[in-house]
Amino acid sequence: MKLKSILCAVFAATLLGSCSYDDGDLWDAVNGQEERISALEKWQKTVVEQLNSLQGIITATDYITDVEKVTKEDGTEGYKISFLHAAPITLFYNKDGEVSGTNEESIGVDKGDDGKWYWTLGGEPLQIDGKTVYVNSGDDIKMETNQDGSTKLTIGDNTVTIPAYPVAHPVTGVTQSGNIVTITLNGGATIELPKYINWSGYLSAEYSKETAGEEIYSIILPEGCIMRMLDTNPSNWTIGVTGSGNNTKLRVVYPVTGEATVAFLLSDGETQSVIKTVTFKAATDPGIQWTAIEYTGAAIVIPDGASSIKVTGTCSGAPDFRDHIATPLKTASGVVNIDLSELVYSAAIPANAFYINLPGIPEKDKNTSIETIILPKGTINIFNLAFKNCVALKSVTILSTATIGYNATAFEGCDALESIFVATDKVEAYKTGWSVLADKIKPIPESGE
Repeated sequence: MKLKSILCAVFAATLLGSCSYDDGDLWDAVNGQEERISALEKWQKTVVEQLNSLQGIITATDYITDVEKVTKEDGTEGYKISFLHAAPITLFYNKDGEVSGTNEESIGVDKGDDGKWYWTLGGEPLQIDGKTVYVNSGDDIKMETNQDGSTKLTIGDNTVTIPAYPVAHPVTGVTQSGNIVTITLNGGATIELPKYINWSGYLSAEYSKETAGEEIYSIILPEGCIMRMLDTNPSNWTIGVTGSGNNTKLRVVYPVTGEATVAFLLSDGETQSVIKTVTFKAATDPGIQWTAIEYTGAAIVIPDGASSIKVTGTCSGAPDFRDHIATPLKTASGVVNIDLSELVYSAAIPANAFYINLPGIPEKDKNTSIETIILPKGTINIFNLAFKNCVALKSVTILSTATIGYNATAFEGCDALESIFVATDKVEAYKTGWSVLADKIKPIPESGE
């Protein structure tokens, strides 16, 4: 029988059994009872909703993807728990120990030594006909009020009568730690459920590097998760993993060419593990291939087809530098990169060093191939027109430990110039001393940049 019908019958009996009555008082009483009826019906609905939600959480075989705090219009707080495949479930919890209802025989759940969850009443296993009522997926839960005011609780095929009505909220809180969601119940029992980890977001299917050498990748895994390499290092490769969680590092030393495919294990160490296959690709461009030429006192000879020249040896002065080294470099066909860092030389880069103004070559002609020049460590100055009309020149690297000077015409006509690299601690000094070129002064890149 519906709760409202029961109470209306009580009111009728009271009315018929009275010889006299106050009409106003009666209607006040009726209105008060209506409010209590509405609250009790709402309470019953809430209890059923929460017990069904709790049953859904316990019997879930799906991974949790998100836990979101929610608040009802009446201020009741709870958590919306979303799953990878199943529909979301919302649990409203018993905030600050407050409960709806007064009966100590509250409905809850607990877990047996066999790992199975069962329903409880007043903290004890709920038993019907001597048999424990276990939490089973799909059991329909209903609650009705009997004529005597007791509560009829039905779980699947099992029915039990509870004096008065039980506590409304079996849940006291929901917390997250790492990828585990913990639901705490009245009585202290806890339910631990794993959150789904989308491993594809942490490790790419392919990595590559433009040049040979070492590369360190930071792999930001969830707290407590690990990554381990399952294969041995392929020939000519060095691949390794260190750390865990958000401090995981993947170290790869790329060879000049080739590729390698390696399997990795990613795991939270508890419930979820996956094996991912990753391909590493070395650069198709092995980087600058230098042709080394030793200066021995005579003009150097540039081999046909050589584009990157590294000059070593010792040069005694500016005339020899200009005639024996700079001139062959600027007049050779196709020289792009020049490295003089290992040339022993302690004088100025002479006037007209890389400027093509030689007899028999029209002054309008320009050097259109040289792009980068690394100057000798002992360079003490740069004289006028030293790099004039090197129209392809993009960068000049100065390795001198002192702040050297330059002539204002040194880079005249170098329209492509982007960078003049100097030691990091000299950047500001060069920007001040070479103010016209301040926007091009930059620190020497570290190896690999």
